[in-house]
Formats: sequence, structure tokens, C-alpha cells
Amino acid sequence: MKLLEFQIDIPSIQDLTRALEGADSDASPRWGRMSAPEMLHHVADFGDLYFGEIKTSLFTRCVARLLGPFFLRTLTNKNPLGGTPRNLRTMPAIKASSSRVADWEQGLKRVGAMLKRLEMLTTETMKHPLYGTMQTPDFKALLLHHTAHHFHQFGLI
Repeated sequence: MKLLEFQIDIPSIQDLTRALEGADSDASPRWGRMSAPEMLHHVADFGDLYFGEIKTSLFTRCVARLLGPFFLRTLTNKNPLGGTPRNLRTMPAIKASSSRVADWEQGLKRVGAMLKRLEMLTTETMKHPLYGTMQTPDFKALLLHHTAHHFHQFGLI
């Protein structure tokens, strides 16, 4: 997949790491139903999905490969700090759930580890489990975009 052309500024790994340091387990969302601990685990699960640690069905992968380019081109024009649509449908594998215990400290560690892992990426391309091979800067930008969207949801940025 050729390099995406992001038309918006996305917070850096360092910006999001600093924002994570100010996270509060009792914070209320500006929209949606997730709690702050659920949000952290959802963000970390999203990272796990991108790094291929959460498996997806063949059907999901086929749909993502077909519709992914359109979705990604649309997303590259949406500011994660208010421009990204809210309350989008989420894959069950990464959906926050109040029935699943969301430990705050573990969530902080998981998101911190995901951001460190992103920072360490040096390859030219990454194998995305849904969209196929993509440029590493795009892979990073999409993960940062999603994280920034949810950090904005909880007033962290």
C-alpha cells in the first residue's frame, strides 16, 4: 500500500506518552459509555490487533482489504481531536465491556508498552492484519490517531 497522505496533525508518541501520565481512573468521558479503565484496555487491544496479536476472521480480513483503502483515505482527513466520528461500531475482539475487568494500572502499562513498541519500529513496512502490507509511518499514524481520539474523549489532550 502506498504512503497515505494525512491532511491533519496527529499527536506524537511523546505527546501521547505525556498525556498518559496525566490520566485519571475516575475521569468521565466527553461522549460514549466507556470508563477510563475500559478506554485504556480498548486502546491497548487496538494496538494488539494492529500488531497481529488479536486474530480476526477471514470474512473480517476480506471486508477490510476491500473497504480499507476508502476508510483509510477518509480517516486521513479527520482530526482525532474532535473530527473523527464518535461511537463507531467496534469489532467485538477490541470492544470495551463492563463485564470484563479493566484494571487501571494494567491498562496504563499496556498503553505505555504499545507506545514504546511503536517508537521502536524501524522497518519500512508493516504487515497489518486487516489492510495488508503498509508503510510503517502510516501504521504508526493510524495507531496514534486512534489513541489520540480516545485520549481526547477523556480530556487527556
